[in-house]
Amino acid sequence: MFVLSRNLKFIINKLHKIILIEFSLLGTIFYFIDKSYIGSSLLGLLFSFFIILDFAYAEYAILHGRKKGLFFVYYLSRIVLYAIPLVFGLVFKNYFNFFVILIFLFSYQIHFIGFEFFRSLKKMKRQNFNG
Repeated sequence: MFVLSRNLKFIINKLHKIILIEFSLLGTIFYFIDKSYIGSSLLGLLFSFFIILDFAYAEYAILHGRKKGLFFVYYLSRIVLYAIPLVFGLVFKNYFNFFVILIFLFSYQIHFIGFEFFRSLKKMKRQNFNG
């Protein structure tokens, strides 16, 4: 059974909204430039979502389940999840753009880092004003 903490569910739901807005704006631009960019960005976003979920499940299993032996299994699964869309992009060059896949493959991770950065910044500002 896969379990996510409430905090991570909240963050992932926020990330869905942000990325959906960005994708809809970029998708309309990509529609007029090259339609293969839309499929490539969808492929990158899909696997980026799978990777962030894998990371969240690994974090929960290692920290809360005390299953440190699964670290390498989750690490290898993340490497495979990174490799699948890149292989698709290289094999089906006529249908996918490799560089667009590569950019969108890290979208959830980049947004997650930004989200956590600004949350920590707010927390630090509150502590400085109170203490």
